[in-house]
Parts: sequence; C-alpha cells; structure tokens
Amino acid sequence: MTRKTLFILMGLLFVGVSLQAQEENRYGFRIGANYSELEFDDGVSGLIVDKDKDARIGFMAGFFAQYFLSEKWSIQPELQYSAQGERTKVTGVNTGVQGASSEDRLKVNVLQLPVFLNLHFKKLVLSVGPQAGIRIWEWERQDNYETFQFSVTGGVGYEITDNISVNARAAYGISDAIDATRIEGSNFSGTAKNHYVQLSLAYRM
Repeated sequence: MTRKTLFILMGLLFVGVSLQAQEENRYGFRIGANYSELEFDDGVSGLIVDKDKDARIGFMAGFFAQYFLSEKWSIQPELQYSAQGERTKVTGVNTGVQGASSEDRLKVNVLQLPVFLNLHFKKLVLSVGPQAGIRIWEWERQDNYETFQFSVTGGVGYEITDNISVNARAAYGISDAIDATRIEGSNFSGTAKNHYVQLSLAYRM
C-alpha cells in the first residue's frame, strides 16, 4: 500500500513536469533548516523522557520547478534532502561490553519528493500538497526507521525580489516513520510519526 502511494506521488511529480505552462516556467533551489520531532504512540518503551528530550535541528537543501497554470496558480514539484529525527535518548544499545548499554539519539536523513499546488497573491504564495520521503541514511538505530514516509505539508512564501524568496513550511506525517515493534531483541519498542517545521531561503531563476 505504501509503495503504491509512493508511485502515485511520483507520478504526480512527472505530470507536473510535463504540464504545458500558460506563463513562464521557473526553476530554482532552496536551502534552510528543519525543526523536527517524533510523535510516539502511548505504548512506546525504551526511551529516556527527561530534560534531554528535544527536537532535532537539521539542514535541508533542494531543487524545485514552478509550472504556472495561470497567473495565480502553479504546480511545484521538488526534490530535497532533509535531516530529521529527534534528540530523544534511546536505551539498550549494544556497546560491545557484556552487560553494558549506551544511549543514542534518533536521527535520519530523508530524500523527499513533495508536489505543491501554489496560490499566488502578488508577493505572497500559499502552498499545500502531498510529500513522499525515502530514507537514505540513519544513525545508530539500525532498522528502526521505515524506508518510506508520507506526509501532508503546507506553507507560505514571500517573494522579496523576483528571484529571492523566504519560505515557512510545516509537515505532518500520515504514515509511521518508526516501527520498532517488529524488531526482536530490542529494548526500544513502539511506533512514531514525524512532524517538522521548515524555514528556507529560495533562489528562483
């Protein structure tokens, strides 16, 4: 089911690329930062929930294209790298010393494919759309993160000039980013969805 959804979203991406624009097409790139956290289920175990529990601040960078359907509407497919996760400590990691355990944090890098529908109000741009994520790198917690993640995301942008804009976005996970219930012998058990807020600076050619 998740793979089917991924193929649908990727199809939307290529449909957007093939659209014939009524106005000029624009291309560009964005760089910025995520403030991400994980929402765990009620039955999660193996976490240290104390003052060290905190969101993760991570780097993001990506490329985008804007295909205008009219003067006010555009479709915007993107491809972006995004560092996400949470600084929650996890217990029960094998340190190589018999009877010993360590603490680590939940961190993952994701390649994301969002497709936005934009509404343009002069210099203001409102965006909403689906997003598929593919895990490309994780630290410490092997096998905890799901390969595919799916989110709904929206945001607002302000065009400082014709080429430069600032963007604020929020994404809410609709599929599990973590499913540790299926891993035998792990002290960490539970599921979690990923949420994040993103601030970025964009350059549009």
